[in-house]
Amino acid sequence: MEYVTQLVSVDKQVLILACVILAIVAVLFSLNYFLREYWENRKFQFQLTMLILSLFSCVLIIIVLPINETLRGQLLTLFGVLFSASIAFSSTTFIGNILAGFMLKVIKNIKLGDYITVNDVTGRATEMSLLHVEIQTEQSDLVTIPNMIMVTLPVKVVRSTGTIISIDVSLGYDVSRSKISELLCLAVEDTGLTDSFVQIRELGDFSVTYRAAGRISDTSALLSIKSNLYGAVLDRLHGAKIEIVSPNFMNTRVVQDVLMIPKAQKHSAKESNDGSVEKVIFEKAEKASAITNIQTEIEKLVAQLGDKENPINDEEKESVVAKIDQLKVELKIKQELLLEDEEKPDAYSSSSQLPS
Repeated sequence: MEYVTQLVSVDKQVLILACVILAIVAVLFSLNYFLREYWENRKFQFQLTMLILSLFSCVLIIIVLPINETLRGQLLTLFGVLFSASIAFSSTTFIGNILAGFMLKVIKNIKLGDYITVNDVTGRATEMSLLHVEIQTEQSDLVTIPNMIMVTLPVKVVRSTGTIISIDVSLGYDVSRSKISELLCLAVEDTGLTDSFVQIRELGDFSVTYRAAGRISDTSALLSIKSNLYGAVLDRLHGAKIEIVSPNFMNTRVVQDVLMIPKAQKHSAKESNDGSVEKVIFEKAEKASAITNIQTEIEKLVAQLGDKENPINDEEKESVVAKIDQLKVELKIKQELLLEDEEKPDAYSSSSQLPS
């Protein structure tokens, strides 16, 4: 009789344990489903939350196991040691990328749509997750960079508020530097850049290296403006009868007294870059950047509604609420468009990954 009682008691404990485990698994699956939709474009928050919940679930399962207190304490100690060891060896492990991703979120020096350069790879950030950062290059390819590389190597970030665009050109010593500086400044102004300046970068054996630069306020058309700057420099120097050619070429050519300058002609509309190049190359980055901008605007409006130090009247409050509702609709449309692109197998030409 006593044996039967013990057997029933054990079966009851096993049943309770199975129910608890099933309940935990069901809760995790439910949270995974709802949080994935809620944080559809905030993958870092979603992945970090699910990781914490998974670790907490493991601890909870150990606590409800039908074992004595001594063994339970040993299991919890073992779990803590393993977790601590994984953090200790995080420089080259899965946990290392997670910690690096958390660091990137804390620093907040990169946001979606920014131009970044890391490990000789340049492009626009399209995705920031718990383990990696994805950027879209000038060839419209998607490159996955582990977070460990993002925090261990220097990362160049082009600020959305503006940057300096420059071009280096080597010219002979036979042309006055004051004339060259004037022409290069005019070329920078022709491109629409501000705060133009010219620097002498190097005095070589056969030529002088000049750098013409100016400030751009809208970085969304960075590639187009840089291309236009190159074209403006060509036009200004050729228009002033200044050759942009190696002095070695002058020493070896057979034809004498012939300037290597094309005849002046009107440029067609197809030659001018108005920013459409970036829309083709950085298609995914443009959509990700638009989503980030809308989310930032919504956060500002919500903060304005909750500002107790500078409260707004009822009429302004209605206008702000209407603006928030409109932005939420636009945000949903942008998110659906981005999701459609991610689901297309041939949305982009190729994807590569840097080693961690």
